[in-house]
Parts: sequence; structure tokens; C-alpha cells
Amino acid sequence: MSEITVPLYDPNGQQTGVVELPQQIFGVESHRESVLRALRRQMANKRRGTASTLTRGEVAGGGKKPYPQKGTGHARQGSIRSPLWPGGGITFGPRPRSYEVNMPKEERRKAIFSLLSDKAGSGSLCILNLENLEPKTKNVVSILQALGLEGKVLMVVERVESEILKAARNIPYARAILWQNINVKDLLDCDYLVLSQKALARIKEVWG
Repeated sequence: MSEITVPLYDPNGQQTGVVELPQQIFGVESHRESVLRALRRQMANKRRGTASTLTRGEVAGGGKKPYPQKGTGHARQGSIRSPLWPGGGITFGPRPRSYEVNMPKEERRKAIFSLLSDKAGSGSLCILNLENLEPKTKNVVSILQALGLEGKVLMVVERVESEILKAARNIPYARAILWQNINVKDLLDCDYLVLSQKALARIKEVWG
């Protein structure tokens, strides 16, 4: 099995070498079914499930019969809180519920490893040395321009580099997250993936 290497860039966007990536994370086969299930799980677990309507037993009022049973020309009605009346209860309306979907941890990682491998295999992944970089928006923009990344960019950093998250917040085509927050949706949405050296080291340590 051939080794996987990606370019390493300095804060000026200049390539200073290459980095070898672990096969078990960046060289796995594509598992589209796992990716699809992981995406469905992620989107479903974001749903709050707080939509709620009142049944006729929960709507206030309506204790008195609105009019006599006979002789008025109206259809017989027992309460103005009937679902047939405006402002009455709702039949089979939404109630608070959980949309949470469970998925084995191994399969979730398989989905993420599959997408990381796709990025590495397509040349859409690069490693960035962020040491001595002042965390300002203009500096992050300069790096991305120097790298020639055209499209949506996902930057993954380590916790000690969390200031980059604020610096990238105002860049419309870029998004920055911590390495432990890597998820299927962000990986699918981005055209390029930029890992900091420290984030890559943590990924190797925990997942490798």
C-alpha cells in the first residue's frame, strides 16, 4: 500500500515540505452508506422536536354548550373547543418528541475517515503550520489566497489555536472548527480541507 503524503505550508502560504498521513485514517475505502447514515443522524439530532399543539382537553374554556341542541338551525355542538371550531383543539397535531437517531461509534468514525480519505485522495487536503500567525481575519484571508483555494474551505485547528475560529468567522467562504468537532456535514460542504499541524497531531494521537 503506497504511503499518503500531502503538502505542508507555512503561514505565508509557501510549501515547506510534505507530511505523511496514517493509512487507517486517510487511506480507507469509501463507505457511502455509512456517510449517508451519519449525515441523516447529524441532521435528525439537530431537530429540537418542540413543536406542540393543544388538544380539545387542553384548550381553555368551552365548558358550556354553545347553544341549545335543537331549534337553532345550527349543527349540534357540545363545546366551542371542538376541533371543528376556530380556536378549538387540534386533532393529531404535533407533540414534543425526540428525533434522535443512534449510530455505532465505529460506523460514525468510518464515515468521517471515508470523507477524510476522499479529500486526501483528490488533492483537496493540505497541512498548515499556524505557529507565529497573528489570529486576524486579514491574515487568514492572505493564507487562503496564497494557497489558491477557490471554493468553500474548512479549517480544522487544535484548541490552543482557537483564536483562528474568531479570525475566520467573517470570511464568507471559510469555516473553522476544532479537530474534535469534525463532522460529516462540514466535510461534505467544503471543497478544500486545511488541517493545522497540531490538529493533525491530535487526530493521529486519538484516532490513529
